[in-house]
Amino acid sequence: MATRSTHMKRVNIQRSAEVAAMIDFLSDLDNGTGGDYDGFDSFGIESSVQLRGQINSYRAGKIAKLLGKNLNKNHLKRFIKKDCHNYSMTAKDVDDFVNSNLEGFMKYWDFSKSVYVGSVT
Repeated sequence: MATRSTHMKRVNIQRSAEVAAMIDFLSDLDNGTGGDYDGFDSFGIESSVQLRGQINSYRAGKIAKLLGKNLNKNHLKRFIKKDCHNYSMTAKDVDDFVNSNLEGFMKYWDFSKSVYVGSVT
């Protein structure tokens, strides 16, 4: 029978894997790369290149929350842009883009999460 501490270690490892998956997912969005395999297109996310350079820490946090994952500010620091960075999309434009492609984002997030979590369990 597993002890409480053994169970909590497993839960924490899984949680850490989910955070790593979300950070990589958001980085792929910000880079416009679409990750591995066929990229975002195979999941029904159209024109994801529009988001290249458009993800800052605030927007990354909102996207993560839309996908059901809360990230703390330390995880979001990697998305801080310089003050002189020019965004071609407003925060509302990014929200609208994510909401219009939400089904594809959820599919990609589930796939990405299963890869990361599956590698630690």
